[in-house]
Amino acid sequence: MRRSYLFLLCVLGCSSVPPQEPDAGVEVFRIPVTIEGANGRVIIQAEVADSSEERSKGLMFREHLGENEGMIFLFPQEAQQSFWMRNTLIPLDMIFIRADRTILGIVENAEPRTDTPRSVPGPSQFVLEIAGGTSRTLGLGPDQPVTFMAPLPNR
Repeated sequence: MRRSYLFLLCVLGCSSVPPQEPDAGVEVFRIPVTIEGANGRVIIQAEVADSSEERSKGLMFREHLGENEGMIFLFPQEAQQSFWMRNTLIPLDMIFIRADRTILGIVENAEPRTDTPRSVPGPSQFVLEIAGGTSRTLGLGPDQPVTFMAPLPNR
């Protein structure tokens, strides 16, 4: 399933970028995630975490995250989501997105290297992680629409 939608996504605008640590030799695919923010349209090139293993690993051990880069976590259904930052080395903004693809809420500048659970009240189906402080700079907030193309995972 993943192979077929990667082709479709690349046709629609994903990019292949050099791998970041620690996955040397692995090509990283990104999809465009567009948010209609208070300061205008924002496009984040996001890696896709659509399996249990990828969602568990997330952005662990990364020493940097480029401007307008991130990771989008896809869940099979809407639920209360919670994240921790045990092996994450950089502060992140976590944008929790409802099934209708609007922003539910944002955890800003999540402290790295902690087990503190981070969430927002209410169910979400997607979570977009970007560099800490970016959501405020870009004017991102609740109820703003988010657009991306990716199939939902089975698990």
